[in-house]
Amino acid sequence: MTFASGIPDNRKMFVIFRMEPGSLGPDGSEYINEFCDFAQMQLQACASPYIKWSIVPRLDKSLAEMEFQVSSKKLTRSKAGQYLNVFGEDLDHFEELLEDNLEAIINQYFGR
Repeated sequence: MTFASGIPDNRKMFVIFRMEPGSLGPDGSEYINEFCDFAQMQLQACASPYIKWSIVPRLDKSLAEMEFQVSSKKLTRSKAGQYLNVFGEDLDHFEELLEDNLEAIINQYFGR
C-alpha cells in the first residue's frame, strides 16, 4: 500500500468545483445539476487517492469557482499547493488537468 492510498478520507483534500451553467451552452441551466452529478462520478473514478471531488453548479457568483478543504477546514490556494506538493503535484498543473478533464467530460456528456 502506498502512502497516498492509505490516507483516511478526512485527511484527503476535498476539492469543490463550482461549474458555471453557461459552460454547457445557452441552455446549460436546464441540465447543470445532472451534468454535475455525471462529472463528479467521472472525476472521482480517475482521481488521485488523496483527492475527493464535489462538482456543483455555480449559482452564486460570490462563491469561488474552486475551493479546497482538508478535515472540513478551508485551505488557501497556497496551502492547497503545499498539500499537492507532498504528493509531487503542482497546483497549476492540477488546475490545467481539471480544465482538460472537464472539457472531455462535457464532450462525453453531450455525445452520449
